[in-house]
Parts: sequence; C-alpha cells; structure tokens
Amino acid sequence: MPNNFNYEKAFSINVRKFRKKLGMTQKELADAMGYSEKTVSKWETEGSVPSIEALFRVANIFHVSIVELFRCDENIYYLGIDGGGTKTEFALQDIEDKIVCRLFMDGCNPNSVGIEQTKRIIKDGILQVCKDVPLSSVVVYAGIAGCASGNYADEIKSMLEKMSFASCDVGSDNNNIVSAGLGDTEGITMILGTGICSYVVKKEETKRIAGWGYLFDNGGSSFHIGRDAINAYFSAYDGSGEETTLVQRIKQTFNYSNADFIKYLYNGGNKVVSSYAMCVFEEAEKGDQVSVAILKKNIAEIARLIRVSLSHFSTYNEKIPVILGGGLTNQELLLPYLFEALGDDAKKCNIQILSVPPVQGALELAKALWKERNRNE
Repeated sequence: MPNNFNYEKAFSINVRKFRKKLGMTQKELADAMGYSEKTVSKWETEGSVPSIEALFRVANIFHVSIVELFRCDENIYYLGIDGGGTKTEFALQDIEDKIVCRLFMDGCNPNSVGIEQTKRIIKDGILQVCKDVPLSSVVVYAGIAGCASGNYADEIKSMLEKMSFASCDVGSDNNNIVSAGLGDTEGITMILGTGICSYVVKKEETKRIAGWGYLFDNGGSSFHIGRDAINAYFSAYDGSGEETTLVQRIKQTFNYSNADFIKYLYNGGNKVVSSYAMCVFEEAEKGDQVSVAILKKNIAEIARLIRVSLSHFSTYNEKIPVILGGGLTNQELLLPYLFEALGDDAKKCNIQILSVPPVQGALELAKALWKERNRNE
C-alpha cells in the first residue's frame, strides 16, 4: 500500500492555487494572516506547514476546509465499490491506473441486510482498503444493489461525504456494468447475480426492466434457481415431486432435520438460498432432468426480459449490444440455454459476458466524477 504521501507538497500547491483563485498576492495573504511575506513564500515552496491555528486561519480566508488544503491531484486515488447481494468488492487505483489494493466483503444490498449494515460494510471496507491513503486524496464511486429503492443512495452518500473524500457519488450496481461494458455506447445490460435486473441504455433515457426484488421478480437469478432447487427437495420429500440426483445433492449439504433445514434457510436469507443455484447447474450438466427444467424455466425469464429490452430498439437496424454481468455468467450452460430460449431473437443482439469485474466500471465512474469536478472548478 502507498505510504509516501507528501503533505508539505500538497499544502504548498493548494495554498498557491487558492491564493491565486482569490486574486491575492503573497503579501496580501501574509497581511491577512499577520505573517511576513517570506513565511507565505516558504509555505508555497514546500518549506513548511504552519501550526494548527494558522491552518484554520488559512482555511477560513480561502473559504475551504483544512482537508482541501492537503488535497493534491498528483496524489489522487480512485476507489471503486461494487456492492451486490452476495459480495461487495473494493478496488483502489492510483493515478497511473495501477490497482494498489483490492478487497472483498459480504454483500451489502440494503434490501437484504438493512441500511445500517450496508453502511457498516462499506465504511469498514473503505477503512481497510484506504488505510495508508488520506481519504481527502480519494475519489470514490459506489455502485450498490438496491440503491434505487427508498432513499438508500442518499443515506450512503451522506455517510461518504462525512468521511471527507476528495469527491464521492453513489448509484446502482448496474451503473458499474453500464460503465464497464457499454461505456458511452447504447445497448442493454443485465445483472444476473443474487438478483436480476435489465437496463435499456439509450442516449435519451435509461430504463430499468425488472429488478424489483426476489419477492416480485419472476425468476432468472441465482436466488430463484436456488429457491426452485430447495422446492424440488421438499417436493421429493412429501411425494409431490421426483427424487433425482439434485435432491440427493442437496441432502449432502446438511445434517439437519427438515425443520432445522428450514430454519437454517430462513436465517441465512438470500445468500444461502442463492448458493444452491450452483448445485442446479452442476447436476444439469450431468443430465439431471429436474435441474435442466429449473434452468430452462429461469433462463426463459432472462430471455423474456431481453426481448422486452430489445423492443425499445425496434427502429434500429444494427445488432444491439447485450452485456451480461453477475455470478451466473460464470456458468457454462447459461449461454447455450439462453440462445435456445431466445430463438430467432438472438439474431437481433450481440450478447457478451462482461469481460472485466464490475468494480472496474465503478473506477471509471470515479475518474469521470473527478474530471467533471475539475471542469467545474
């Protein structure tokens, strides 16, 4: 981790910048401070940093915070955060585009863990990944699942602003995928993880399709696939369903009674239920028909959402980019089943798996945020 931040250099650059911005000479600043012009000159040539009392007086004259006096663009770092239902990824990048620290923590979707736990996860992750970097030199963009609900984004941004970053912003985790996968082009993005969500991205609008949460979406996510797998297990137990290798596989994952298993599932929430999706993919590859049926049912929902999204490009003649991101994209059966479900509609789009981690999109958004701020100053 970087630990060579030059506070004296940052202070000298900012004193000179803020003084010139106000149209003050070194002598005028010195007179306002009650110091000699030589002292101010020394500040601006990396000679020294004044006392705490003097720092407050300088900050008041320039109408900035003390944090701003030590911010230096030459030492800026970008922090991208990608928060989903299962995991949260943090990536800290220096000005030369080198990743200097990367960290994974638990999922932080506020609809699943509650907004206070969301803020704790994000704050703890930030303090770990930025432990040797002044937060005043960090530009952060946090793309968090579930932020479109309520005022969660405002609450998270308020917390970040209190941490005195150089600049910060908060949005949906889909923004990370749009940034990483589409950049400035039009197209469709889909998150296929613990939850599911599609976004139509056009120059004049961005429209969300689905993504209303596991209680209201119709399928296509790892939660829904895992839920269907557990339903298959209990259906086999009560005789209303068939006992196949999928059921045997689920039995091997626990040593509880059914009552204790249900308690375990409810206590574990979305993350535990979603973990059973992997069993479905693996057993489908072996030919288990119940697993195959579960996958085809859920992937048919993904195909339906793609069709709905494509309808917003009905006047376009070229193939529409469709960028898929999220944990389900790691499964080999996803694309073959998806092309089968789409049929001829697959010819209307160019389906691609996101080739970089979504957190890379958050880093690009942090850079854009900093560029915009400097443009406005």
